[in-house]
Amino acid sequence: MSLPLPNDILLLVGEYMEDHRDRYNLLFVCRHFHDLFLRLVYQAAALKDCCQIRSFLGALLRRPELARAVRTLDFHDWHPKSTSTRFTPSNEDLVPFIQWAHTLSHTAEEHMKWEQDLRDDVEEAWIALLLPLASNLRHLQLVYPRQNLYLDRMVQRAVKGEKPFDDQPAFRVLRDVSLSHLADEDSRGSYQPSQVLPFFQLPSMRAFSADSVVESTRPQEPESAQPVEAGSSLIFEITLSASSGSQGMQSLVASCSSLKSFKYQHSDEHLLAEGFRPSAFFESLAKSKDSLETLWLDSYGTHLPFTVAGANETHDEWFGPLTEFTSLKNIRIRLPNLLDVRYQYEPSCPLTDVLPSSVESLYVEGCKESSLGMLVGQLQTVLNQRKSQFARLKRLDIEGFFHDEDDEDASGYQPGEAGEKVIKARVYETFEPLHRACAEAGIDLYVRDRACWRDEML
Repeated sequence: MSLPLPNDILLLVGEYMEDHRDRYNLLFVCRHFHDLFLRLVYQAAALKDCCQIRSFLGALLRRPELARAVRTLDFHDWHPKSTSTRFTPSNEDLVPFIQWAHTLSHTAEEHMKWEQDLRDDVEEAWIALLLPLASNLRHLQLVYPRQNLYLDRMVQRAVKGEKPFDDQPAFRVLRDVSLSHLADEDSRGSYQPSQVLPFFQLPSMRAFSADSVVESTRPQEPESAQPVEAGSSLIFEITLSASSGSQGMQSLVASCSSLKSFKYQHSDEHLLAEGFRPSAFFESLAKSKDSLETLWLDSYGTHLPFTVAGANETHDEWFGPLTEFTSLKNIRIRLPNLLDVRYQYEPSCPLTDVLPSSVESLYVEGCKESSLGMLVGQLQTVLNQRKSQFARLKRLDIEGFFHDEDDEDASGYQPGEAGEKVIKARVYETFEPLHRACAEAGIDLYVRDRACWRDEML
């Protein structure tokens, strides 16, 4: 007669099941499995609408041990419903949620507003109702509406230790947060740096990412914004997509004591966008020059000749020398931000005096064909000093507009099958000397065009 497996072994087997449906099916094997694996099922939840959040929240309110089991909440695939498709729960069904909102509210007026918004299926009101229950939350992917009330208020109260977080530290084990916005009929919303800074004050936070963070010289700070002491945050990874940082995201970067990764994708499409100023990022990141290992400026960002405010006349395009960033391994940067070329053919500072000796991979994007000769020459000089100065370099990526649709016959452009865009033959010819040098040095070289569907490794 075989002996049953211990519960610890069964739980390990359950944790190796990555598919949530498989974990859920374990509950129906037998009563023992149901009691054993129920908390495992509630460890990670991907919630897509108010109906799902009501069901999930109801289970947590009925069984607090399930709330303590939650480790991951993911709202990134949230689907707002139109008014015509909203489901209105009965008064009886709403009772536990209204009571919980009363527990969280500071005033009678706040509770009345919250109750009405729950009845109206206001997405943000439901999401904010769930967050205080997940006391052991590690990973959070959160979505904000364009106009929000509840989420900002809940996070600020968590940092200040106010009700409902007055009897225990809030989000004390939360490690990484990702913020995005709910779809809007007109446009998506954006965050101010002061709006996301409360996440930098949480004690266990290590990684933060957000979409559309807009830093302006004309900030409109919320009255409740709390200053963050420089170097007080243990976050070591910041990722900002479709953002605009006119001051180099100084407040976010300065709050980190040991920043290792900073990835920034610029966008000039925001109302308060003031153009891309790489030198501002140089100034803010200089305090992390001993710890920074990964720097992206940027990844297929949007750089327009005109912003909403007018002509985008940013002549300050050079980031500055990276030589003092002694831990920097991975660099992704636009060509005019890497080299100070401006209106001249050769850069004022050669690439050998720009790159740190610690560099392992360099991704140069936004290249024009007219600049390739200069760039290839600069990269060859780097390879010539590889043994003495750049011994760790393993990979080069060059990206730009290397196909030609307007003058195919004269350009040497040859379309691929079914009209597929391909890189021009003469571009490969320009890269040939660098290709040979990379092959001799054992360095991988990739040439990319964002309009072409495949990468080209030379």
